[in-house]
Amino acid sequence: MYSEKLRERKLQDCLILIVDDQEITRLQLETLLADTARCSSVGSGKEALAFCEQHSPDLVLMDVNMPDLDGHQTTALIKAKPACASIPIIFVTSADADEDQSKCWESGCVDFVHKPVNACTLRNRVKSHLTHKLKNDLLEKLIYVDRLTGAYNRHYLDDYLPRLVKDGLRNANPLSLVIFDIDHFKRFNDMYGHFEGDACLWKVSNTINNALMRPMDKLVRLGGEEFLVLLPNTDIEGAVEVTKRLIDGVYELNIRHSASEHQRVTLSAGVAIKSAEDQKTIDFILLEADKNLYEAKMQGRNRLKAPSRTKHQKVVQLTPN
Repeated sequence: MYSEKLRERKLQDCLILIVDDQEITRLQLETLLADTARCSSVGSGKEALAFCEQHSPDLVLMDVNMPDLDGHQTTALIKAKPACASIPIIFVTSADADEDQSKCWESGCVDFVHKPVNACTLRNRVKSHLTHKLKNDLLEKLIYVDRLTGAYNRHYLDDYLPRLVKDGLRNANPLSLVIFDIDHFKRFNDMYGHFEGDACLWKVSNTINNALMRPMDKLVRLGGEEFLVLLPNTDIEGAVEVTKRLIDGVYELNIRHSASEHQRVTLSAGVAIKSAEDQKTIDFILLEADKNLYEAKMQGRNRLKAPSRTKHQKVVQLTPN
């Protein structure tokens, strides 16, 4: 179970992103911090944004003066993304005027280190902020993560979903929602017992979590055997592709379920999308996903139902492997 795997991460487990347009500076910082944590580096603000979306670093060391997007602009864009907002950012800068320092704080940094970098100061400030981040991460897991499955809980959904909706409207990006249900789970519990039922919930949740490709994609346990996947900046085609992959992954677990027509544990899913241009509330979108889940189950389970591009509903039949 997830609660048995919950452990405190260590500094060596952390990932630091170094952002600087000078290769020699990136190499210097990586060398100084090699014994502290894992390091990756990029040479521009655009690369930093893409990296944060794909890998979610524990700390960013940000140069201020860079072409295209400077450090202040890059930091503001990172902080505007709900999945990246909690990443601490330290500016590495040669500026020491009060106005320059004020601009660093206003951009959203947690600290700054002067150039030329003092190795001792850099290591200790990095260690201090990483230690603080690790404690916050552990506290967040205890508050927001379901201890049985490792998925996020309803408290997390209540906090995170409004920020996702606001971000989607601001950037005109679609938000796809997928509601999953383990088919005939009550029959599974009745036949194999609640201990095996709990093990099944954990295996399914673990499989879905491992199959999600981006840190911004979140799995939430709504209750019982029902789960919700949040897919920011994902259109309907992308959501269908992800959903198929998740359903196939659970099917391939081959968890025996003799009370199911498929003789194994399977998922049904309903997909819905919140577009920036529509006026539907997020609660209405959730109801649409739930309705599509119900219709997928009525069509035989082990499949998904999603809205088509033409807004007419369609059922996507999955062919088991």
